[in-house]
Amino acid sequence: MLDFSSMKKEELLKVAKEKGIKANSKMTKEEIIKLLETSGPKKVVKTEGKATTKATIKSTTKKSKVKTEEILHEVESGIEGAISSFPEEKTTVYVIEPTKELPYEYGDVKITLLVQDPYWTHVYWEISHGKRQELGLLPRGEHGKQLVVRMYDITGVEDVFNGLNANSFFDTYVNDFANNWYINIPEYDRSYCADLGVIIDGRFVVIARSNIVRVPRGSVSPYYDEEWMIVTDDILKASGLGVLHEVVGSGMMIRALELPFNLSSAEFVSSFAIPERPPKERKFWLEVHTELTVYGQTEPDAVVTIFGEKIKLDKDGKFYLKMYLPDGIRNIPIVGTSADGAHSISIIPIVEKKTEKYEDVKR
Repeated sequence: MLDFSSMKKEELLKVAKEKGIKANSKMTKEEIIKLLETSGPKKVVKTEGKATTKATIKSTTKKSKVKTEEILHEVESGIEGAISSFPEEKTTVYVIEPTKELPYEYGDVKITLLVQDPYWTHVYWEISHGKRQELGLLPRGEHGKQLVVRMYDITGVEDVFNGLNANSFFDTYVNDFANNWYINIPEYDRSYCADLGVIIDGRFVVIARSNIVRVPRGSVSPYYDEEWMIVTDDILKASGLGVLHEVVGSGMMIRALELPFNLSSAEFVSSFAIPERPPKERKFWLEVHTELTVYGQTEPDAVVTIFGEKIKLDKDGKFYLKMYLPDGIRNIPIVGTSADGAHSISIIPIVEKKTEKYEDVKR
C-alpha cells in the first residue's frame, strides 16, 4: 500500500487520476489523501448477468480471430472472478410513510372572525354533521335553506352584547359548500361580531357566534396631545411681528384668543420658543400654563371655521383642537356652513381665565 503522507500534492493528484478518483488542485493535500483512502475499487456494473468492461483488442487479420476469441474469454473470466471476490455492499433503505392530509372538518360548530385590514374582515366556520341534521341542512346544496353571516357593529357595547343591542348589522349570503368568506365592512375603527345562521321560514336562526374584533383606523387620528410652547416677543420681533400673537403645535397653527379677527393666515408664526426662565440668581421658580380644548361635530361635508380659519373634520364630521389660553375674557367664534352654503350656524363660547400669583420669600 502506498504511503500517501510522504507523497507530494502533484503525485497524489496523479495517483487519484490513475484510480479514476475525482480530485483537483484546489483541494488540500489532506483532503486528497482522505479521498484516496476512503475510495474503494471501481464498481463493475452487470448487464444481463454478464460483466461489462472496456477492452481494446486489436485484430489485424482473419487468422488472428481464434486467438482474439481466446483472449476475450480469458478477460471475461478474470472479470467475473474479480466480481465474485468483491465484498457485498451494504445499502441503507429509508421507508417514507405517506403523509396524512388534514381533515376538511373536525366535527365542531363554530365561526371565527379575523381582521385583514381597515376595510376587510375574514370569517371561517364549521357546522358538524349532527347540527346539519338538526337544522335540516342536508344534503348540502339541496336543502333549499340560505346560510347567512350576520355582521354586528357593537362599538361601545362589547361587554354587554346579547345579539339584540347592536348599533347596526348587515347580512352576507354565503355558499353552502364554502367554509370561509371575506366580508367588506362599511366603517373602520369599530368593533364587530359575526353570527353564522340560516334562514328558516323567514326567521334567522343562529348556528354559532364569533369572537369580537376591533377594526383599525384607516386614516390618521384627528386627536393630538402635544406640549404647547409660547412664542416670545423676541421671536416675534425677529419674524416681523411686534407682539405675541400666535401659538403653534404639531403643524397646526391656532390663532391666539386675543387677536383681532381680520388677520390673514399669512401672519401665522411657525417657530417654537422656550418660555422665559427666571434669572439665574433665583434658585427656585414655578411656571403654570393652561390650554383650552375645543371640540364638536357637524355634517361630514360641512365647512367649519374658528376665528375665520377653516379646520379639518374627520369622516364623522368631528373636530378637535387645543389652544393656548391667556388671562382675560375671550370670545371664540365658531361657524359651521352646510355643503350647499344654504345654511350656517354660529356658536361663540365665551371663556374667562384669571391667574393669581402669590410669592412667599423666606430669608
